[in-house]
Amino acid sequence: MSEYIVRTNHLTKRFGARNVVNGVNLEIEKGEIYGFLGPNGAGKTTTIRMLLGLMKPTHGSIQLFQQDFSKNKLSALRKIGSLVESPSYYGHLSAVENLEALRKILSVPRSRISEVLETVRLSKEANRPVKGFSLGMKQRLGIAAALLGNPELLILDEPTNGLDPSGIQEIRELIKNMPREYGITVLVSSHLLSEIDQMATRVGIISKGSMIFQDSIEKLRQKAKSQIRISVNDGEAAWKFLLNEGITTMYEDGSLFLDKVENEQVASVVSALASERFSVYRVEEQKMSLEDIFLELTKEEVSL
Repeated sequence: MSEYIVRTNHLTKRFGARNVVNGVNLEIEKGEIYGFLGPNGAGKTTTIRMLLGLMKPTHGSIQLFQQDFSKNKLSALRKIGSLVESPSYYGHLSAVENLEALRKILSVPRSRISEVLETVRLSKEANRPVKGFSLGMKQRLGIAAALLGNPELLILDEPTNGLDPSGIQEIRELIKNMPREYGITVLVSSHLLSEIDQMATRVGIISKGSMIFQDSIEKLRQKAKSQIRISVNDGEAAWKFLLNEGITTMYEDGSLFLDKVENEQVASVVSALASERFSVYRVEEQKMSLEDIFLELTKEEVSL
């Protein structure tokens, strides 16, 4: 039986007459990297704030570590590390000094500072003033702060936002190491499916406050629609000819498109075109990318 670190039941947050989060049922299993996806303004950060006790739900409930969050808030929060939006720090202090201020609040051993700096690969920069850090280094310091209390659950809200490609890769590899090296379950939010695809084991997609998909990345791929694209010398004439033959295709930008069919049916279409002396230049299968699927799902805003 699966052990859920996070479960929500019809989690809802209303501001005025508008539901910013609408009946969301999150399910995050122990040891996984859960990608929480949605366009900007979809309700990701509001959901995360409720999981961290920073906002009170209007309706619904939250279970963290298989306990009711409303009744066990302090014990649950001790097991959570988080980085929501930009990390806060004292620019004139070093990485060690920033972490020391937090260590005293958390009452963890002093040795924990060097451990988390090693984890985020900042040991060599430990004594530099943080104001001289790059944006990527500041993000890594924020993750180090989130790890300081030995959390079982790490919640990261848009951790790669604004980073250059090398900074994005650093954070991505760091996140991927969390479950396998430290046994930490990770919830990471993003508006970029391409990022989540490279690190998450499961994904939840939220659009306009409602959850429209929750399953493995592989199940998301299976939603890809594939088509057969046929390039011919006179696409419009070929399209009209096939229509007269009772064969329905789509015509766009000089090419014909068939919804994916059996090989024999494709061969019959090509043969029919050739018999009418149309020049068939290319026959190829086209699949939607994950980004295309994501854009289509969030555009349609239907429950799957």
